[in-house]
Amino acid sequence: MEKVELAVAVDVQRRKVDGPGFQQSKSLERLARLLDQLGQACLEFTVIKPLKQLPEKSRKEYAKLLQLIGKSLKLVMINLDKANTRQGLKIGRRIPKISARLSAAFAASKSGVNNSAVVDFQLHRMIQLLSELADALLAANFGPAMRLQNYKQLKNAAHAMTDHNGEFSVERLALTRSGSTIAMLKAEHAASGNVMAVYKEGQSQKVIEELSGVEQWNQVYPKVAPTVLSHHVKQGDALGSMVIEHLPGRTLESLLLNSQWETAHHLIDKLCRTLRKIWKSSRTPEPAQPEYMQQLRKRMAETRHTHPTLFNTEQTICGLPRPSFDQLIDRVEPLERELRAPFSVLIHGDFNVDNVIFDELKDRIYFIDLHRATYSDYVQDLSVLMASIYRLPIMDAAPRAELMRLIHRLYQFARQFAKAHNDATFDARLAIALGRSLATSTRFIYDPLFASRLALRASYLMEAITLLSPEKIEQYRLPLEDIFSD
Repeated sequence: MEKVELAVAVDVQRRKVDGPGFQQSKSLERLARLLDQLGQACLEFTVIKPLKQLPEKSRKEYAKLLQLIGKSLKLVMINLDKANTRQGLKIGRRIPKISARLSAAFAASKSGVNNSAVVDFQLHRMIQLLSELADALLAANFGPAMRLQNYKQLKNAAHAMTDHNGEFSVERLALTRSGSTIAMLKAEHAASGNVMAVYKEGQSQKVIEELSGVEQWNQVYPKVAPTVLSHHVKQGDALGSMVIEHLPGRTLESLLLNSQWETAHHLIDKLCRTLRKIWKSSRTPEPAQPEYMQQLRKRMAETRHTHPTLFNTEQTICGLPRPSFDQLIDRVEPLERELRAPFSVLIHGDFNVDNVIFDELKDRIYFIDLHRATYSDYVQDLSVLMASIYRLPIMDAAPRAELMRLIHRLYQFARQFAKAHNDATFDARLAIALGRSLATSTRFIYDPLFASRLALRASYLMEAITLLSPEKIEQYRLPLEDIFSD
């Protein structure tokens, strides 16, 4: 094991991080570690004292199970070719049979439950390690996104887009905060760069919601939504997956982090024109109430876990009492109910800078990650986008000024839309929505000073709304320069 770890450490130093060579080397290290753990589990099994107390028939049945595990292990021969895939699939097919036989053996045991339970637990542990070993064998050729449970769908998706015997590779693009996998399918195992599709895997409910979101967008404005090529998801299943078309271009986040200001400004102008069309074509007369404060409450536990002392308790400054952040939420909530948007439009629901893609060659905009798409207040998408631009880890004065220009452009566009559609409470609702977005954004920021800037702005906006008299709500204007200036 030590020799393998040293060899991998030397090898990955000359590899591109998360490239095919890097992934393969790390997969081989994982294989060695799993084999080591399985070996240890086998040794531990031989010293289980309750084994001696089991009836002869039960011991023989458990011995047969160990033989099946041993036969599966004999399939493992570390290769740097397709043999790893065949081995992994063969082992994977054996695992359900071994598990079923173990369950039958445990149920038929005539001994005391405590004695057979220890043996049963150890065998279940070995079967789990064997399952992980099968995954590792697939990953040695295809990368960490490939596992037994998704191999069939990935293979079918790849073969649907190329000839049946054509090779394909799987390259992980991202691992989300919730643990979902996003990977791309390529037509060649070699680095041909011919991307065919994007594979997404995660909680079944999220996949179902995204399928529904894509369908909604295709009904209203199909130009911005990706095409779903296939999906595998059932209500009640823990995991689901989908294969969507690969969208060319770069995210707004990538453009901003790489200081591509001219392209970014062009994108924002085009985005404003696109949003105007979407909001006009999807507009319905039902008033919208997104319940920003309820959303904020749900995220405060996670936010305080990241920054336990960031959101203040009740204070008294020079005799002037100031409310705690929780009190501000309580005070804003009833005001929010009175300030419902006069109409609803189709919104993205998670309109961050990494969910907007721009194809410069075709001058086209796409939206991805549509699992929260719904009809609601357009101010929600606007506030999320403005906050996600502001919280980018760009600290130099000149680039920050460029970010503020983009935010200012978004605000001016949305305010013109509000005026054209008689939305008199636009600014007040935007202040509430921004309070929610800035406060919840702190859970992604680990720089205490920067997180404090977001929290203070959230508190300021929410407190300012609570101090307004009802007759002044429509005259309120968002203090854009105060909020988005550093």
